[in-house]
Amino acid sequence: VGSTDNFGVKGEQPTHPRLLDYLAGRFIAERWSIKAMHREIMLSRTYQMSVRHDPKAASVDPENRLRWRSDRRRLEAEAIRDCVLQLSGKLNLQAGGPGFLLFRVDRENVHHYFPLEKFGPEHFRRMVYMTKIRQEQDEVFGVFDCPDGGQTIPNRSRSTTALQALNLLNSKFMQEQATFLAVRLQAESGDLPGQIRLAFMWAFGREPDTEEMEEIIQFVDEQGLEAFCRVLMNTNEFLFLS
Repeated sequence: VGSTDNFGVKGEQPTHPRLLDYLAGRFIAERWSIKAMHREIMLSRTYQMSVRHDPKAASVDPENRLRWRSDRRRLEAEAIRDCVLQLSGKLNLQAGGPGFLLFRVDRENVHHYFPLEKFGPEHFRRMVYMTKIRQEQDEVFGVFDCPDGGQTIPNRSRSTTALQALNLLNSKFMQEQATFLAVRLQAESGDLPGQIRLAFMWAFGREPDTEEMEEIIQFVDEQGLEAFCRVLMNTNEFLFLS
């Protein structure tokens, strides 16, 4: 249903009403288990489709309402941060407990919030544990259409702006994570080609081709391994699901 915040007669009609009925029945049969529902959806053929273009299908359903392919999309702000920490080897997978705050707080008559400039292990937890402050955004990932705590929205917008790329390239947090990744690569492999292959496998799940390897070796010789790690975290292949 396209109008995700307005079901019923005033919203858009569902594209697959019989599928909705089936899923509702399965939800009840599985004793209202959300995990079971997620598992059934995510293991389906439709959910696992690629973004490959089919001219014949596109001529019939150009908006892909019938789900003949997957929609290419960028990761959400939370997933980007978590993936960066996973890539650098610093992601703290501790479950539960108190959240963390990415602001320094000055308490006067009202609270004033200032983005942190230094980060420690307590800030490297998954972003689902980050304390949200109304009308305040995380300095790096807030620009990735992450709503503040004072908004209720049915769907996030998916913008592409220059500020997003600048934050991922130049913020202190990303520079620090690039340093951690470079140290991790050097600890795992003693030669540059091996480090590049590891970086591609960790970030993209594949090895670099010959042309990529030659260009990156030249880039690292000129700019350094940390600069390559920053570029890696800012690539479409790392930030988009396809």
